[in-house]
Amino acid sequence: MDIEELTKLINSRSIFKDAYKNSSEDANELRNILKSSFLHKEYPYYSEWEGHWQLLENCANHSFVQREQAQMNPLEFFIHCVESGFYPPPEILIVVASCFQRHIVSGGKANLSEIFFGKDKIFNHSIDTTRLQKYLDFETRWVKDRTESLQVVAEKYLSQISGNFEETEFDSSADVETFLRGYRTWKNEMKSGKYLNF
Repeated sequence: MDIEELTKLINSRSIFKDAYKNSSEDANELRNILKSSFLHKEYPYYSEWEGHWQLLENCANHSFVQREQAQMNPLEFFIHCVESGFYPPPEILIVVASCFQRHIVSGGKANLSEIFFGKDKIFNHSIDTTRLQKYLDFETRWVKDRTESLQVVAEKYLSQISGNFEETEFDSSADVETFLRGYRTWKNEMKSGKYLNF
């Protein structure tokens, strides 16, 4: 992209006027702006982002995150990077910041779900965190180093927690078979990445 194309593109959009949407197209456009700004040594806001990214890339002692993630929208990619211990690329940070900026500028009236996922899309990726925490507690504190059968460990666990949790948090009165069925389902969901990806 030459300097004229870069200038025209930058002047047509602004991070502070909710220009960037949570889309891979906007992230790709921003990536091109960042790289061209750095190449032409123009527009310090963008060129410095790219310069810092390249410095980070050169100093990393591991294989660095790939910037092209077509199967994920920027918010999903942001979360994936953070969960994996990587810095999100600058174009992802700018897109996510632009979406939050829309919410802030609206005084909180703009719906974040609509901003990130679209007007008529329902965010159906909610997680039953109570269930996640309880089975995770069972897994890490009781099952990890077990010497007895899973049935016996579950009986001891259910015996100990009965009366310790509110009904809304966890069904401690569940019989062992029901509990283990739920636990096995949870284990399969963990393997499939349900709690890590949208």
